[in-house]
Amino acid sequence: MQSFFSSQSEIESKPVTVPGSKLAFIQWLTTSEHGSKEYALRRFTIAPGGVIAMHSHHYEETVYVLNGRVRACVDSEKSTLGPGEYVYVDGDVPHALVNEGENEVEFLCVIPYLQDMAIRALEGSC
Repeated sequence: MQSFFSSQSEIESKPVTVPGSKLAFIQWLTTSEHGSKEYALRRFTIAPGGVIAMHSHHYEETVYVLNGRVRACVDSEKSTLGPGEYVYVDGDVPHALVNEGENEVEFLCVIPYLQDMAIRALEGSC
């Protein structure tokens, strides 16, 4: 497939499955099913009070915030990100995201495809 056109409204939003996560949802926008061989583009939303719990995986990722404010905890570092801000997280680095605000958080996340795409839930909070 050389190209793929779509809209986020056409993609199912599913709950984030990292144990301990709540009120967080994912849409896989660009995937190998659409012809992408090297990366995936995902859209996440986190409702107020929601969290993507502490976890790690072998792949690196970049989280780019579109709307809202989200606290990002990456290893021992913490930062609150808003629209237009982003964080790069290397593979195997513990990280979590928390919406402490009153509005929904929306962000895009780009990841490469690796043979091991497993996500490991970790102890700890953000």
